[in-house]
Amino acid sequence: LIHGTASSPARWADMINELQNDLVLREHIQFWLFTYNTSNPILLSAHELREALNQTIADIDPAHQDPALRDLVLVGHSQGGLLARLMVTDSGTRFWDAVCNVPLEQLEMAPATRALLEKTMFFVPLPNVTRVVFIATPHRGSFRVGTFVRSLVRRLVTLPTPVVQGLAEVEQSNPDVSCVQFRSIIPTAIDNMRPGHRFVQTLAASPIAPEVVTHSIIAVRGEGPIISGNDGVVAYKSAHLEGVASEKVVRSSHSTQSEPDTIQEVRRILRTHVAGCDGL
Repeated sequence: LIHGTASSPARWADMINELQNDLVLREHIQFWLFTYNTSNPILLSAHELREALNQTIADIDPAHQDPALRDLVLVGHSQGGLLARLMVTDSGTRFWDAVCNVPLEQLEMAPATRALLEKTMFFVPLPNVTRVVFIATPHRGSFRVGTFVRSLVRRLVTLPTPVVQGLAEVEQSNPDVSCVQFRSIIPTAIDNMRPGHRFVQTLAASPIAPEVVTHSIIAVRGEGPIISGNDGVVAYKSAHLEGVASEKVVRSSHSTQSEPDTIQEVRRILRTHVAGCDGL
């Protein structure tokens, strides 16, 4: 379970309490929670999620003998849904190409810095993740992103020291490459989710692995038309994805994790997952 912007794992409490009362899910599902600095660039947070998943699996099952750990379900709310999407996305060189027209391998930098950029700018699907649930996820950006909010959030960005030092090193080592000005242009997560921002456009253009089953739960406030509606933060048209296995529209505001209809839909999806997993 991956929370959204300015949120925390506590937001999942009602859902977890309800789902753990389901005898089928209690027998087969273990809930994990991921927390992160939601102001940091989304690519950096996604890298941290990938590292956390890989390390946890390695710690629990170093011999790779547990079939359940090869059938992970990611459930992401809002920004958390974008992190989940990056776990099942083949980005190719799209993210790097969006910020620099010089291939990474042609730039001068220390091996550690190169490894860091490779981990944060290039994504391939995690083989352990077989299903993803997007809840109120701004695949095409959030319309509630103003200049004041971006300025406020920028003060909360806490980039790890290796990131700050590494980006400074790349600038200094490649002074003639105009695209490499990371310190001055590095975006916050709020910047990333601004409609039209190169990150959200690039992610939307990056394919989700075809073998991964995806579901959408979309919040829409009020009783008006769904297609022109929104949840106060994300428009339906931004949260809608073609090709998902199911889409459920919940009449709710953006923080829909505790809504009965949302919980029931997650229950349905998880029961479907359990029924289809070999060895469970």
